[in-house]
Amino acid sequence: MENSVATIQCSNPSCQAPNLLTDRDCHKCRTPIVRRYLWTVGQWERDFREGELIGDRYLFIRPRILLDTQPAIPPITPEEVPDNMLPYLKLLPYRLHVPLVYGYLPSPDEQLELEIWLLEYNSVPTDESGKLKYDELFPKLTEVWQKATGLRQLNWLWQMARLWEPLQNRGVAASLLAPSLLRVNGPLIQLLELQFDQEKQPSLHQLGQLWFSWSEQASPNLTEFLQKLCEHLEQGKIERAEQLVALLEKAIEQAARLQERTYQIYTCTDAGPTRDHNEDACYPPSGKTVTIGDRNRALAIVCDGIGGQEGGEIASQLAIDTLVEDIDRSLGDATESDPKIYMQAIERAICDTNDLISDRNDSENRQERQRMGTTLVMSLARAHEIYIAHVGDSRIYWITPTSCHQVTVDDDLASREVRLGYLLYREAVQYPNAGALVQALGMSSSASLHPTVQRLILDEDCVFLLCSDGLSDFDRVEQYWEKEIAPILEGKRDVMEAGKRLLALANQRNGHDNVTIALVHCQVQPKAGAESTPLVYPEFEAKSIDEPPLPESEDLETDEEAEDTVLTARFEAFSSPETPPQRSPWLLVLAMASLGLLALGGGYWLWQLANSGTEDTRVPIVTSDPQVTPIVPEPTVSSQLPLAAGDAIEIFRTITLLDSPAAEKRVGDVPKDSMLKVVQTEPNSTWLKLQVCQVDEKATSHSIGGETSSPLGKEGWIKLETLKELGFRAISPAADNCLATDSSDPTEMPSPPPSQPEQLPR
Repeated sequence: MENSVATIQCSNPSCQAPNLLTDRDCHKCRTPIVRRYLWTVGQWERDFREGELIGDRYLFIRPRILLDTQPAIPPITPEEVPDNMLPYLKLLPYRLHVPLVYGYLPSPDEQLELEIWLLEYNSVPTDESGKLKYDELFPKLTEVWQKATGLRQLNWLWQMARLWEPLQNRGVAASLLAPSLLRVNGPLIQLLELQFDQEKQPSLHQLGQLWFSWSEQASPNLTEFLQKLCEHLEQGKIERAEQLVALLEKAIEQAARLQERTYQIYTCTDAGPTRDHNEDACYPPSGKTVTIGDRNRALAIVCDGIGGQEGGEIASQLAIDTLVEDIDRSLGDATESDPKIYMQAIERAICDTNDLISDRNDSENRQERQRMGTTLVMSLARAHEIYIAHVGDSRIYWITPTSCHQVTVDDDLASREVRLGYLLYREAVQYPNAGALVQALGMSSSASLHPTVQRLILDEDCVFLLCSDGLSDFDRVEQYWEKEIAPILEGKRDVMEAGKRLLALANQRNGHDNVTIALVHCQVQPKAGAESTPLVYPEFEAKSIDEPPLPESEDLETDEEAEDTVLTARFEAFSSPETPPQRSPWLLVLAMASLGLLALGGGYWLWQLANSGTEDTRVPIVTSDPQVTPIVPEPTVSSQLPLAAGDAIEIFRTITLLDSPAAEKRVGDVPKDSMLKVVQTEPNSTWLKLQVCQVDEKATSHSIGGETSSPLGKEGWIKLETLKELGFRAISPAADNCLATDSSDPTEMPSPPPSQPEQLPR
């Protein structure tokens, strides 16, 4: 039996009142109770009883499943993320399928060095009383496979195929071969946890063997196709994951013809109770409900302007107008739903829109707070698929009959810290600069813009919510989706009524910002007169087997080197959970100057670390106004060679610096992910003299100059060809990204120039 005295706190940070486990809403503030069921990874030698409270916080539900009874309080997080948890962090862009690391529990026995790691999921199915629907959070794929439609089965296989390469890159592709870890949450594949690969890397041959074991229980019209597909996987005729994805997409396209879909879109926007004007914009125009058949494209856009009056509102509306026109022109009367064409058209339209806003900023000489920009979320649905794109921190949620999934990952510093493996998400979002945007439309040229474009297959009724942070802040969507949006899927509420209720909710419960909402309701039904016919494999083979991979934007930045080029900002003191993240438009030069301060702060942090053991001395982004958070753009990457004195580079592998080109006397090693400045070049540029100016925080000491110490400030020579072989990226402007240090004492950091603001105290 459950502990009768156990309670669960309200998730509203300003309330946190205790409630009964059976309560649906907080008895004090009426906020819906958020229940975070967590899966445990690790082993304790002690057994717990059902209903027992662990660590005065986590309620033991059943083996390996805990309920957080204090969801408004940040969980315990480690000083350093261990290697076995890093894949979870670096796979953050795949949060629809891969759980997040929530926190950890120290061992109750101090003599045993054991820990329990807690994993959280986008959404866990529960019943009306808030209890779990399934014993192990989600049903196993093998348990529901036989009852699923052919389209749903193909959808699951397609998701696994798309996950293969990113998981393989992180050394956890074995997770896709373990039936006990393969769970489903409605239409989505959900990995219960990650399993590391053994010495022999998993192969598509093994994936084919696993799928073949399911083929006899596949939908009748799918059996022959799936068996042939598995045969070719086992024979090695399908060598790459993208070939497998292409074959499955062709099959999905035919299977989806048995259904037809109707899309209904409603949008609304409001300045909010505390703002005197509205910088947001949306498409279709606010207050309208539009119904679209699946033969046409259903487009919805939400933009949250940045830049103050006559800035943000201009940028957001300019983005709406340009995107609608560009997408309509690019796709025209296209009848075929070729993913490559659609994704390229969307990304090109976003980049064109960005450049239009950026050029207008430049032509109007907009500086500092007058420089305008906007976030973006958009969905483009046609037939059985929907394309999702975003830049910034506006969000898209996918609501199914049983779950609510956050599809987008914010382009902010908190998410960047997680992707690079530095912090757990629940820890990262607590820092005051966590909401600082790393990119938004209009702040610089599209050469440094990285929009995220995804594609989803729709095989059941669902709702997509696009919204600005005026609604999503403080987890309002997670709290209210079941009460306000799920009724649409039950036929108890239409999209207009739901949109108006969400708008009122945002103004009443948040009220600190403009609010913009778009609801896209997808209704799926069998197509009249359509007959199910077996999928014949040879029809797809010739056309699909040699198709090139999908655009890079769909890979969601999982490439190791792409991640390593990002300059991270280190955070400082905790922020109040009642204060929403603020954003401010800054002149690009000023924003890049902030990156210079980040480099200075990073060096200072390393110096403190070397002199104070394990004390955390991470420093925040510093701006001239501590009340605002600047946009921190991605560094501009250039591969132009030869390099010249003053250029900055970032290295991908450990390099060895030499005393001189002639003597080739070894100075020492510089760890990977360090940043160096070109000090001198030979006339023919075959040798470079480099100065170490920033070092990855996880490599605080290396052998330089015959001693083990921080390499900061040390200089040495390296052959350009050697550097190219090991891998590097040139980053400009060097002055903003590379710290000038005194090579005579690598631990002594220079004082900031008078023009720079004083660093905030720890």
